[in-house]
Amino acid sequence: MNRGKLVAVTLTVLAIFILVNLGLWQLERADEKQVLFDDFAQNQSEAVDLTLQPNPLPARYQSVEITGTFADNRYFLLDNQIWQGRVGYQVIGLLEVTELPYLVPVNMGWVTAGIDRSYLPDLDLPEGEVQISGLFYTPADDAFMLGDQVIEAGSWPQRIQQLKLDALSEATQLPLAPYVVLLSAGYQTATADSATAEFGWPRQWQPQVMTPQKHRAYAWQWFSLAIACGLVFWFASRSRKTKTEDRT
Repeated sequence: MNRGKLVAVTLTVLAIFILVNLGLWQLERADEKQVLFDDFAQNQSEAVDLTLQPNPLPARYQSVEITGTFADNRYFLLDNQIWQGRVGYQVIGLLEVTELPYLVPVNMGWVTAGIDRSYLPDLDLPEGEVQISGLFYTPADDAFMLGDQVIEAGSWPQRIQQLKLDALSEATQLPLAPYVVLLSAGYQTATADSATAEFGWPRQWQPQVMTPQKHRAYAWQWFSLAIACGLVFWFASRSRKTKTEDRT
């Protein structure tokens, strides 16, 4: 085998190897997303009372209930969140629960960031004891959390870039639960005296990620390119061989 053919074979094998692995990676991502969507569809059954400190903790997207009081309007603003094409924040309130040794983060929905980012939204969280219903979620399950935790120094509210609860707890010196309650999509909740109160902001908790079907479609695109690459090399080799035979 001459040097030129050896280089061509090496490059072709390398290209096919990369393309096949990209396809396999997309299939793995499809399986991960399928589990995410399945969890959302299957786990919203009878609500678990988080006040009772269930052991083990509920599954992802399990319906939960919890009663407590929001901590003195201290809340996080999770940055770079999109709602209907607009950029803003998700509001993470901190719920004090008498029976629990930590504050429970509650994602209360989306608010606009405004034009001037140097000013943070001044929001009023519910006062008094409230009973919350929502979905159980652990941010560590989110595959798109990248980079280091960033929290801006200063008074409350605190703008954050990622919802990494262990890092937030260390930065603020507040005991935070290892999970988040996603406030139910409805706008009403029961208070301790059984009255109703409207609070929270727009929210939709169905996973907003690429669907498993799209990942599988991308996988087959990569596999098709790998096959095409192999076929091009094969036809090119055949053509070169034919020309050589014709000359002889």
